[in-house]
Amino acid sequence: MILFKIVPKPEFAESVLIQLKPSVFSYVLKYNLPDMFWFVSAILFLRFIWFEKIKIQTVYIICFYVIGFVFEICQLSEKVPGTFDWLDLLFFGIGASVEGLLYKFFILRRCL
Repeated sequence: MILFKIVPKPEFAESVLIQLKPSVFSYVLKYNLPDMFWFVSAILFLRFIWFEKIKIQTVYIICFYVIGFVFEICQLSEKVPGTFDWLDLLFFGIGASVEGLLYKFFILRRCL
């Protein structure tokens, strides 16, 4: 967040292209899906790095799960920046579950 205060915004970023009416859908779209996407992208990156080494891959991915969930839960205290949201934890779990199922059915089945 500090980086975004230092770096100036380009002019085109100042205008909002799509106005969303306040609703549950727009809230999830703006706040929960981006968190889920960065979580899943990091998991996919770890799978990419250790694609051939399944055991090492599993250890790193489980560590990342724990770090992501602990970081989100630590936002309850005022020492960790950010706002805690139960929906973030739910979407982390949904993203990780869907990614794990897709990995199991499409990658592991081909490798065996």
